[in-house]
Amino acid sequence: MSYGEREALAGLLTSLIVIGLFLWRLSGQMAAGVFDGPDALQLWARSVLILIGWSIAIAIVVTILFAILYGILTGEKPDDRRDERDRDIDRRALTWAWYLLSFGLLGVIVSLAFGDTAFNAMNMVLALCILSEAFRDAAKLVLYRRGA
Repeated sequence: MSYGEREALAGLLTSLIVIGLFLWRLSGQMAAGVFDGPDALQLWARSVLILIGWSIAIAIVVTILFAILYGILTGEKPDDRRDERDRDIDRRALTWAWYLLSFGLLGVIVSLAFGDTAFNAMNMVLALCILSEAFRDAAKLVLYRRGA
């Protein structure tokens, strides 16, 4: 398994953990009525900032643990060299993720134009950001496996 594949797999695992964390925390707060009232967006933004901090810590821990476990299980020394193929795969996956994010943001704008609330729009933007990151890592894995 190349360094790029390990990086993409660790990123995808991190994204899935973060998606679960965000869904658990924000849905729990919504069910508790935390976001009812005039300060809803401000409280939501504070919650998201806290969760972003947690997601950075999770990404660091997952990356380190993944590298350690891979080294223990395979006995290989880490080789983090990247070549043109790695850069091409990164570029292609990022391009697809940007398309997903761009069309998703267009969908958010359309939903606002048809009367959706700003609170729902912010939730959709957050979901788009997280999903595009997971999509980028999944696309990298697919491209590595295809030998692209």
